[in-house]
Amino acid sequence: MKLVTWNCNMKLREKFKKLLTLGADIMIIQECEQHFIETINCLEGWSAWFGNNPNINKGLAVIVRAPWTIREARDLKPKWAGNLVVAGPGVIDLFPVWACKDPAGEYIEQVHLLLDIIEQTPLSPSTIAVGDFNSNSQWDGDYRLNHSAAVDRFCKVGLKSAYHVLSGEPQGKERHPTLWFRKNKDAPYHIDYAFLSRPLLSRLRGVVVGPWEDWHSLSDHAPVLVELDL
Repeated sequence: MKLVTWNCNMKLREKFKKLLTLGADIMIIQECEQHFIETINCLEGWSAWFGNNPNINKGLAVIVRAPWTIREARDLKPKWAGNLVVAGPGVIDLFPVWACKDPAGEYIEQVHLLLDIIEQTPLSPSTIAVGDFNSNSQWDGDYRLNHSAAVDRFCKVGLKSAYHVLSGEPQGKERHPTLWFRKNKDAPYHIDYAFLSRPLLSRLRGVVVGPWEDWHSLSDHAPVLVELDL
């Protein structure tokens, strides 16, 4: 099974064919339009969810294709987060994320709001929290509730970053950026993550971050593709 998270920088309808070249079964997409997601949801063999976003042209979505289906879905208190049960060859408890600035807090503070919910939720052995976190431990000093504290909280509930487990790189020292700020190759950051439960980490087969050459013309973000033996 392949799962991808990608901030598509809007107009997913024009970029969907390129996204499909990754061969992902489950797609967590940020900054996509609701109408296109509704169109996908009407196609045979596909199912999709669009979160309760205040902007129908720039929201959080999950798209899955057969044999996977969205069995359950609910919005969570952070405006750009949800909890879905995705079923197919296995059953995944999915927490899609798009951390945005909000009157309730900054980017990483939205992740901590999600963690408040996750810590009070009985997690299944197949849990994934994944998406655009808009955070990195390089910026820890800017926030009281910072990225490193969030990583520690994920670890305490049994979730670890797939990229960091495979690469062995420490948080904040990533060699593969997932964002080129304002599409500037010389302003790279790693801010998109997939946190997996321990049973899923044992089935982890690969993590690939899309290269600049393939994706910068479409978005300021690279897709992060996670492959699991499911």
